[in-house]
Amino acid sequence: MTARHRMIDEALSIGRRELGFLVAGDVFEAEKLSRDRERILDQAIEDLDRKHLEILADKLVEMKSLQDEISGEARRLHSSLKRDLADMKQQNRRIAGYSFGAGNVSRLARDRFVSKKS
Repeated sequence: MTARHRMIDEALSIGRRELGFLVAGDVFEAEKLSRDRERILDQAIEDLDRKHLEILADKLVEMKSLQDEISGEARRLHSSLKRDLADMKQQNRRIAGYSFGAGNVSRLARDRFVSKKS
């Protein structure tokens, strides 16, 4: 049972590091840590009966709280990325408008006109 306690403590430690990487914006390192944390937690609670799960309940509640923090940070990063992509799309439209105003005509518009020289 003490081995399972150590495994859950290790998973909590990994989860805290994962949260730190998410706050810093390093999603690739956070993903690696997430996979490690998942593997360790699966091993820790594998084949546990109800009595032993109740003994580990405090640690598991702490893990759930940490998971909620990690999920919240991931949602914040997702919305930030979504906002940045929308801003980039709007900026590309604006730049394309300047290109059109400068006399650059799209290929589709050029192909519609017939040349009198041919």
